[in-house]
Amino acid sequence: MQDQIVSKIKKLRKERGYTQPQMAELLHIDTSAYARLEQQGTNTWGKYLQELCNIFEITPEKFFEGIETKVIIQNHNECTYTGNSNIEHQTANQEVYEKLIEQYEKRLKEKDEQISLLKSMLEKKS
Repeated sequence: MQDQIVSKIKKLRKERGYTQPQMAELLHIDTSAYARLEQQGTNTWGKYLQELCNIFEITPEKFFEGIETKVIIQNHNECTYTGNSNIEHQTANQEVYEKLIEQYEKRLKEKDEQISLLKSMLEKKS
């Protein structure tokens, strides 16, 4: 799935006529960080999913359209099922969405903690 996602990002970038440096600027990251994202050197694409969708003017559902997913269902016998049906796409998309929300909430908490720390440091200087 990772290969398909980074290929889709690269394809969408080229279709829209953006260069890697332009994409890096739009995402507020270094050009080298963006290049690694397209070269599969990082798994951080999820961190930028909403921004990528905004840049490409598509919904997350449209972004994942055509990307083959692998859903593993484990029970007592460790059975594995792999496929590409709509139900599996919905399940995989929901899992990705939930992970993104989790990351987003974590980043918000970190931001709030940093703001509190900076405020306390300013108050000590006053």
